[in-house]
Amino acid sequence: MTLRPDPSPTAAGRSWSSDPLQFDWDTVHRTRYRIHQRITYRYEGPVRALQQRLVVQPRSVHGDQRRISRRLSVLDATPQRVDASVDVFGNTVLTLNIPRVEKEVTFVTSSIVERDARYGPHLVPASMLEDRRLLDATPLTGAGHAIDVLVEELRASGLSGAALACAANECVHNAMSYQHGATSVHTTAAEALASGAGVCQDYAHVLLALTRRLGLASRYISGQMLGFGGSHAWVEVMVPDGFGHARVLSLDPTHGRATGYEYITVAVGRDYADVAPLSGTYRSAFAGSLIATKRVFMTALGPGDCADDDVRDIA
Repeated sequence: MTLRPDPSPTAAGRSWSSDPLQFDWDTVHRTRYRIHQRITYRYEGPVRALQQRLVVQPRSVHGDQRRISRRLSVLDATPQRVDASVDVFGNTVLTLNIPRVEKEVTFVTSSIVERDARYGPHLVPASMLEDRRLLDATPLTGAGHAIDVLVEELRASGLSGAALACAANECVHNAMSYQHGATSVHTTAAEALASGAGVCQDYAHVLLALTRRLGLASRYISGQMLGFGGSHAWVEVMVPDGFGHARVLSLDPTHGRATGYEYITVAVGRDYADVAPLSGTYRSAFAGSLIATKRVFMTALGPGDCADDDVRDIA
């Protein structure tokens, strides 16, 4: 199956659309993507002192991924202040202060990232194997009886390192079913596994609970996949690689596989609470609602197509 040009114009001149699960990604070694998101908050009446936090633009560097540009526009309201910062995990965080919103405010963000296999395997310092932030349970990834049972089964397998991590990934995939509305952002790994249902963040939390109990340093990944839809979540596990490095193993328990070129990392943390894409506060007696749309598409494929775009970072 080949990618076909998308008839809609893009800043890069052309884009490709295809079913990412059917394309032969083993033949791809260099790609460039555009991530376009439109986030609208609608309120029943005026609100004041809106403090909005956005973790929706990809990290500047992550493994073989490089951010080329990022842009943000605010519609229907005027920010008093827009700050772009990098948190303790290296994630790009946008914080906006908007004094007043009459009825709605829209954040339009666009980022271009490139993935290039020539950067080599994803290696991190070996010290991350002992990083307590990646080994200790969090409130969302604590153990429970069902998790303890799976941990003992995995320990009994005699597997270690990457093989153990992959076995845990498959175990989570087989133990749960994908179901919207069965959980919330506050559901713990133990609760999700006990119910046997959840969404991608629950699958990731359960896998983190297993790998950390097994002594494997692991982190939560918030990201995007090609196409339309919401954000996605998966897990990175650090395994020894020698020569002062650890190798990063990227696993998607929701789909029961390792990640590939159809995945784009946005942020990393201990669990969802560290990297929630949208959060904030405001003052008002009126309730609000959220409408968010996202599209990720390739603007270049292969070494001859990845010419530099005339774009720049705009907070």
